[in-house]
Amino acid sequence: MNPVIFNKLERLKEEVGYLSGHKNDFLETIKTSLETKKIVERSVYLCAEITLDIADLIIIKKGYPKPATYSETIYKLGDYGIIPKEFAYHIVYLAGLRNFLAHDYQKNTIPELEQFLKRGLGDMKQFLKEIKKGVS
Repeated sequence: MNPVIFNKLERLKEEVGYLSGHKNDFLETIKTSLETKKIVERSVYLCAEITLDIADLIIIKKGYPKPATYSETIYKLGDYGIIPKEFAYHIVYLAGLRNFLAHDYQKNTIPELEQFLKRGLGDMKQFLKEIKKGVS
């Protein structure tokens, strides 16, 4: 496996592990603790950003045309058979989540963060499994 992709996968595993290990505490305090909100916001952003980086690198490494948008990058993983198409189309929300966390500073991010903690962590774990199958 490409060492850059490997390192990014390891970093994603680290973030997913951290969020998973503290999930219950974070869900309990995210609405009342600015510190928790900031920690979760950054970690969720990193999960989305790293996932998109991995997708982009794999597509380029395989010689496919570079997608123009983050959403297209995720779609193409499925279209090219790197991960199951249905799963790719399911996790395309990560592109929007990344953009939301990066650009919508004035908006309340807590509902999206809670959603990610409840459901997105499972998607990240599945992504890690699918990528390992798709690039090995």
